[in-house]
Amino acid sequence: MTGRIALCFVLLGLGACSDESFFTLGLDRMVCEDSIPTACGATARCVLDTSHYLDGEFPSARRFIVRTMGEADVKFEIYLDDRHSPGTSLRLEVSEPSCNEKETFDSAGVDIFRESGMDGIIEIPIHTTRPGDHLVELSSDAYCSYFLRFSLSQAAI
Repeated sequence: MTGRIALCFVLLGLGACSDESFFTLGLDRMVCEDSIPTACGATARCVLDTSHYLDGEFPSARRFIVRTMGEADVKFEIYLDDRHSPGTSLRLEVSEPSCNEKETFDSAGVDIFRESGMDGIIEIPIHTTRPGDHLVELSSDAYCSYFLRFSLSQAAI
C-alpha cells in the first residue's frame, strides 16, 4: 500500500480525509479556463484526459473536450458533494467530432442525490463511434459542488 493511501486511511479515522480525496486520488486537478473552438460552434474550456479531474459548483454549465482514438466507451463519474438541493435536471451531452450525432444522459427529473447512492457518485456510460475531439456539455440546476473524472475503453481493432 502506498504511503499516500495509508496516510489517508489514518486521517480518515481522524476525520481529516474527505470522500472527494478518495475520488480524485492519483489525479491532478484540471484548470479549465481556455477558449477552444469546436466544430459544434461552441467554445470548450479545456481538453480533459484520464489523468485529470474537473471540479465545480452547480447550478452551472460547463463545456470541455475528451479525445478518443476511435470507437470507445467513455464512463463519466460525478461525485456530488456539499449537497443543498437536487434540482430537477442533470444533463451530460457528448458530441461526435463532426457534431452531427450526440449521445445524451438526462436525469429527467430524478433526484440526483438519491441516484448517486451512499457513495455520492453518479456513473454515466457513453458510447462514441468516431476518433477525435468530442465536445462534452455538462449542466445541472442542483445546488452542490461536484468532481468529475472519466475513464476510456477503446474498442479493439
